[in-house]
Amino acid sequence: MIKERLNIKRIALLSIPVGIIAGVFTILFLKALDYSTHLFLENLVDYHPPKPFGEGGKNVYIYSPIDFLILPFVTALGGLITGLLTYFLSPESAGVGTDAAIKAFHKSLPLGIRTAVLKLITSAITISSGGTSGREGPMALIGASIGKAIGKFFKTTPKEQNILLAAGLGAGIGAVFRAPLAGGILSAEVFYKEDFEVEALIPGFLASIVAYLVAGSFIGFHSLFRINSSKPNFSQEIIAGYVVLGILSAVIAKLLIATFYRTEEIFRKIPIYPYLKPALGGFLVGICGIITPLAIGNGYGWIQMLMDGDLLYISQFKLFISIFIVILALSLTLGSGGSGGVFGPSLVVGGITGAWLSMFFNNILNEHIFNVPSMTVVGMISVFTAAASAPLSTIVLVAEMTHGYDLLPYAIISIVVAHLLTGNKRTIFKSQVKNRLESPFHQDEFKIYLLERTKVKDIMTTNVITVSPEDFVIKARKIMAEKFISGVPVVVNNIVVGIVTTSDILKLSAKDMEKIKIKEIMTPKPKCVLPEWSLLETLKLFVSEGFGRAPVVKDFESMKLVGIISRSDIGRYMVRRSILE
Repeated sequence: MIKERLNIKRIALLSIPVGIIAGVFTILFLKALDYSTHLFLENLVDYHPPKPFGEGGKNVYIYSPIDFLILPFVTALGGLITGLLTYFLSPESAGVGTDAAIKAFHKSLPLGIRTAVLKLITSAITISSGGTSGREGPMALIGASIGKAIGKFFKTTPKEQNILLAAGLGAGIGAVFRAPLAGGILSAEVFYKEDFEVEALIPGFLASIVAYLVAGSFIGFHSLFRINSSKPNFSQEIIAGYVVLGILSAVIAKLLIATFYRTEEIFRKIPIYPYLKPALGGFLVGICGIITPLAIGNGYGWIQMLMDGDLLYISQFKLFISIFIVILALSLTLGSGGSGGVFGPSLVVGGITGAWLSMFFNNILNEHIFNVPSMTVVGMISVFTAAASAPLSTIVLVAEMTHGYDLLPYAIISIVVAHLLTGNKRTIFKSQVKNRLESPFHQDEFKIYLLERTKVKDIMTTNVITVSPEDFVIKARKIMAEKFISGVPVVVNNIVVGIVTTSDILKLSAKDMEKIKIKEIMTPKPKCVLPEWSLLETLKLFVSEGFGRAPVVKDFESMKLVGIISRSDIGRYMVRRSILE
């Protein structure tokens, strides 16, 4: 059992092509989104969604009436196409892409370029037909698939393939959100609720930066959002307001998680063909879009309008209702088997929450104390942090997406409150595990960790059955047969002088066993272990010497017997701890 080592230089070099290909796929994905949005929403529904600043959003947006009678059928059509593609060609492309990548990481599941291509197509169709879904999920799975495929192509080890998978995940997210630093951090943070895949950080940063440069060369290097925020002002009212935002974010995040999993469970039980479920979910999403346009597609353009303070088309009441409608639409889209990601919609829900709360406070106080754009951004961070247990990468991500670095003091107040109130028992990514020790991929490391941490004295048998050198061999033979053991220490006044084993006894005939004494066949001065030895050290002794048990002595000078330990003792302990952990 040897811990697999990484070839750091090789992984760093391979992270570059991972980033290049992830950047190319980002360009293809965004172009596919533009084309299919024009095909579905603009041509069929006459809906021209607003765009964020970094994607050509205008200072003035004209909201044209939507053909509400057609919308549910268009979203259902998108769901049907997605359902057919995922069911017959790529089941792993359904649902939350980021979660699928996390699951593939922990369980070493196969991913490849075929998965990347189909995820690109199905997600583009889901989002552009009006499904409430995010871009980060598709790009996370696409990037992860690229990383895994490159690792396999260059015949890297399973461990190295997983690190490249993580780097690809970060590269996809960093490129599509134009946030390379956040992409690098996500490549290490997103797999665990309270741990990091530290070895993925450097490859993650390399791949994410390269992907950002490649994608930015075609789509530009502007931040995704433009924000008109105010400088931090730490008055009592402001601090209290962001504390309340943290509390509300925790509540909304819990509601989002509960709604998503409940919807997924309901759709699992609906007795229709699996490929029809995304169509049903899509139809219901279309109805949500009739209630509020913020539930149509990814919603980033509407968040940009909130950041710009452009509330011409959104009343305070509609904003409040939109929080819950977007949560429902997100759950219907992905819970029914649609393709995409939960990251983006969670940010949208958070942004709406922050914008509504700032308006609510300003109306109550009858004074413009809270800056709507600022609270919009902090709401984005707080809700997603509470839902995904990824505070560090989320802070950096939104700071890069908005260039709203002045808001970090506000954000930290709100995030800490939201994160503490939510906890991390259940997150929006169900494949996340608590730490590396709970990851199936790190089970060998877990075993080594246990063997190194556990002492012989923790598991040794202290009530030791022994024999004397003057006893006849037949006595040892009967003891071994009755107790199902293969060796017995030979002691004089509790001092170990030898050991007799089954192989020693089997050399004698039955008659000789009654005549010959143990001292004549025992192994004198046997190899012993100390109570403070680790199980790993003990196991190495067993393997090198080729035996399965050893007496445990107080020290090698006195050779006083204090216990006995065997391979089977160690095996039973490891099995028991693995089950309990």
